[in-house]
Amino acid sequence: MKKSFSGVIATAAVVGCGLFFSTGTASAEVVGLLVLNGGQVTVNATTLSWVGTAITAGSTTLTYGAGIPVGSPVNVTLLGLPAATPLDSFMTFQGIPGLDFTLDVIGPGSGNTDCSAAGLLANSGDCSAFAGSPIVLSQAGTDVEASLALSGTASDGTLPGSTWAGAFDETVNAAQIGLTGTLTPALLQAYFGGPSSPNSNSITTSYSGTFSAVVSAVPEPTTIGMSLLGGSLILLAGIRRRRRS
Repeated sequence: MKKSFSGVIATAAVVGCGLFFSTGTASAEVVGLLVLNGGQVTVNATTLSWVGTAITAGSTTLTYGAGIPVGSPVNVTLLGLPAATPLDSFMTFQGIPGLDFTLDVIGPGSGNTDCSAAGLLANSGDCSAFAGSPIVLSQAGTDVEASLALSGTASDGTLPGSTWAGAFDETVNAAQIGLTGTLTPALLQAYFGGPSSPNSNSITTSYSGTFSAVVSAVPEPTTIGMSLLGGSLILLAGIRRRRRS
């Protein structure tokens, strides 16, 4: 990809507190924005693997405990996908062993796998390369935008728990897959084998991302999944509205 893999992928929208059953303030909590820079990620048809560590950016406002700032620069390790969820220790922080981001929801992707111009037109301009893929593809000028929403729970070892959500969003150009001219979602889909025949082709690029953590009274697991899924959908919709405007 031609710039940072803000996810395949970049900058994420902040999810409103109301989505996550926000409670009043507490003496110990994980809350604020986590902004990541640096690192490498390799993406193919079925997996996404982060290489090395990300680094918190200066715009990070995330705090834990009694308002202790995470600060910058701090190395952050991310576990690769796909994975069974909940995935504990999806994001861990060097020097802060008690701070743990668990991944509960990956995606959702688009229900449309027809990445042709007609397929995009009939499905709000979006598609996924394969059925069940959490990565959403859309046209962005002469490039393709690839977006991935992630969400889950965060803890510093004390109560109350927190929920978090973020979306990676990245631009892929034709040169990155050995082509020239305009790259379309259909061409990128074909590069990974088409909707029914995944191959081993991959793209390696740098990444960044922004995530919001909201203090919440952590509900039952099924409620967590449904609320985070709704948050992920709103995140992707917000990103695409902002990008297309």
